[in-house]
Amino acid sequence: MKLQTPKIIYARRLVIFRIIVLIVAAIFLYHIAPDLWFNFVIFLFAIIVLIVRYFMVYVTIGENFITCRPIMIQSQINVPFDLIKSIKYEPKKIFINYTDEMDGKESILKISLEVLEANSKTELLDILKIVLKDKTL
Repeated sequence: MKLQTPKIIYARRLVIFRIIVLIVAAIFLYHIAPDLWFNFVIFLFAIIVLIVRYFMVYVTIGENFITCRPIMIQSQINVPFDLIKSIKYEPKKIFINYTDEMDGKESILKISLEVLEANSKTELLDILKIVLKDKTL
């Protein structure tokens, strides 16, 4: 099965909760010790990072490829379906064994399921099981 439009999945699990906790902690810290303004700047930076993470694409599944960005500071890993050797599902991670286009070496793409909300996790697993059914270990 090929997807007509790319499916985009975000890693948003607990991000809103963390933002709320940081905002409450920053307000609380400001009321306790307003002299320590640099702590407030650190909280503000952490909140900005979480907002960026909320809108960051984690996995994209296209017509003939899968792209994953495991962490914000790392570039995207793009794997065409025809280079995938096998896929292994575990409760907390998905391991995709593939041949790297650049150097021809075997590599492993690890997709953590812990950062996904329940419906995103189910959707990702369903799509991968349909698209890569012949490569499952």
